[in-house]
Amino acid sequence: MSGPPACDHSGIMRAVTTATSAGTSILAGTEYLGGAAALLVVGASVRSGYRKTLGRRRERYRRLARLGTGAHLSFFVSVLGEPPAIRHTIRKADSRTYVASDDPRFDPALAGPDASGHEIVETRVYTESVFIDRDYYVQAISDDDDTVLAFSVTTRTRRFHPVYRMPVPPSWIERKRLKREFGYRYVPLLRVTLGRSRFADGDSKDPDRFAGPHLRLQLGAHNWTYSEYRSFGNPGYYQTFVLTASDVAARLAVGQFHDVQREIGGNEWPDPDPTKYAGQPTWEEMPATQEFRRSTVITTYTVIGMQMWEQNYPATFGPQLSVVRTLP
Repeated sequence: MSGPPACDHSGIMRAVTTATSAGTSILAGTEYLGGAAALLVVGASVRSGYRKTLGRRRERYRRLARLGTGAHLSFFVSVLGEPPAIRHTIRKADSRTYVASDDPRFDPALAGPDASGHEIVETRVYTESVFIDRDYYVQAISDDDDTVLAFSVTTRTRRFHPVYRMPVPPSWIERKRLKREFGYRYVPLLRVTLGRSRFADGDSKDPDRFAGPHLRLQLGAHNWTYSEYRSFGNPGYYQTFVLTASDVAARLAVGQFHDVQREIGGNEWPDPDPTKYAGQPTWEEMPATQEFRRSTVITTYTVIGMQMWEQNYPATFGPQLSVVRTLP
């Protein structure tokens, strides 16, 4: 009689080995994925901790560099990480604008015989929003559509120094390409480090190419500001840039403010009013103002977009101390 069929132990062993290997591979893969996930969690935690501690200021520099005119106010909120601490409406009754002949506000009697438009004065409504961080203030001026027409960045501490250049520098690779193909070397028309740069730092060393800045100052019972205007046409995207020192960062170096006011005989130089301009001194006759500019640190950087005229700016450049002093 023949016995039961012989068992193929080798086949069974191969199946068991294969199953064990597959199980081991799955287990190893699972452990690998688990380890990778753990590393990602740890990495995210380390990155978040770095941004909140040692890299806190670097992260804030990165955020501030993303701001620009023409953006929606909600973009500022998303970039800065929280809504504005202060928000209020400003009605400016003396806002100036230009209307063309196809505008219903156009009045042929106010335009010249060959003119296609003219200026009008009207009341416009703006919204001022102030974002507050332990290192900076951001002021945004927006219209009724919440489009940001202008914004300011103000340093609050001696250790926070955002750098602004105009025009914005191209990437390192793009600069290499431009230099290789066109011999172009990037040189900023404006470079300022808030909390470090002084007003005179960016002046031309050639006296024949520098006739003094357009400056404006305001002095109240408790507040003061000193501002200078810059404009670069197309390289500056037809924006106006304003550099300011004010009471909100009073711990930084400031010159003799009252001497400037007495020297120019008013609050603006050159004064746009012809009757006042005629009696103002020339730049060479303003030693107190020149000394003030050499001594005073820039604390606020303002960008006014091409949709807003600089004379229509409805507030001071950057917040005043009396407005934000109750907030930490």
